[in-house]
Amino acid sequence: RTGAVVIDLGSSSCRAGFSGEQEPRAEVSTLLGWPSTWPLGAGENKPEAFLGEEALPRPETEVELMQKGLITNWEAAGALCQHLFAQELQVAAEEHALLLTEPPLSPSGQRERMLELAFESLGCPAFFLAQQPVLSAYAHGRTSGLVVDVGYAASSAVPVHEGYSLGRATKRSTLAGSQLSWYLMKLLGGTGHVLSCEVVEDIKHKCCYVASNFEAECQLPPGNYTLDYALPDGQTISLGRERFQCPEMLFNPPPNWGISYVGIHQMAQRSLNQLPKEMKSVMYKNILLCGGSSLFEGLQSRFHRQLLQILLPNTEVKVAATSLGRHSAWTGGSILTSLMNFQTWWIRRDEYNEEGPRIVHQRCY
Repeated sequence: RTGAVVIDLGSSSCRAGFSGEQEPRAEVSTLLGWPSTWPLGAGENKPEAFLGEEALPRPETEVELMQKGLITNWEAAGALCQHLFAQELQVAAEEHALLLTEPPLSPSGQRERMLELAFESLGCPAFFLAQQPVLSAYAHGRTSGLVVDVGYAASSAVPVHEGYSLGRATKRSTLAGSQLSWYLMKLLGGTGHVLSCEVVEDIKHKCCYVASNFEAECQLPPGNYTLDYALPDGQTISLGRERFQCPEMLFNPPPNWGISYVGIHQMAQRSLNQLPKEMKSVMYKNILLCGGSSLFEGLQSRFHRQLLQILLPNTEVKVAATSLGRHSAWTGGSILTSLMNFQTWWIRRDEYNEEGPRIVHQRCY
């Protein structure tokens, strides 16, 4: 293969593929582990890493790669990217330009380390770092809009104007998929079954939904929302109100969680309030929902209705969501790198050698 490689590193999963293609070639869990008796930095004697799903059933491994959406283990990140190139895409990193995605409001040190990862660890000939909300807007065919990304480790509301994110109006929260998983685990604790994290994740994605009206849903006969779920061991559990109680947290987080969370609709409103009047009308009509935790049935219509309730009367709002979900940023990266006028944006190795890591702030913004 020739052409650029696009990698979207998420807290729960990562996607990799080639520029110009409609969907990623590979999607693997953002997990990596070595036996706990072989710490990172052990040198040539370190055994082969366990990658993706292979790391899950190995109790003697350490697999933490990211915290709150940011990379904290750079050697593990390099090993994961090497795996994506060599095993998943089956190409040499030294022969392909690389676009990596980054979350909004990334620290400058994080951005510089990603540049070093591309050139020093992977040996790529060219590199670009693009913000996930901007790429998600491209994936929806927009260059401007409010991108509300509900991911695994974090949620954000990011205004994008003519292809650039507006950091001063960006809002970010750790109320996201991982919190929902923890809450669902707690709700299911009374079923009498010991449920693994993987099973809880599967229940969350396949069985949960957002109620149009939470209080009214609670008053319905149980038969309206009860669902049987088959466990891996062949047993069956009955799911009830947990199905809609879990994602309800995205709109009404409990005050006793100890952190001052707000609902995702309120996060969007706070972002919109930071914008000048002349920009708001464009944003109102171009609100984009994306991220793996935005895919709950009923979430789009509930978000639309709740947002209208807290905006000024007669405000025209349009909310779009597509099946791309967690693939939005990757798809936008594939589109961006395939454009002819983008080819001058790449940071080349000779430019990196001359300017150093700080060049990422001058060229990728």
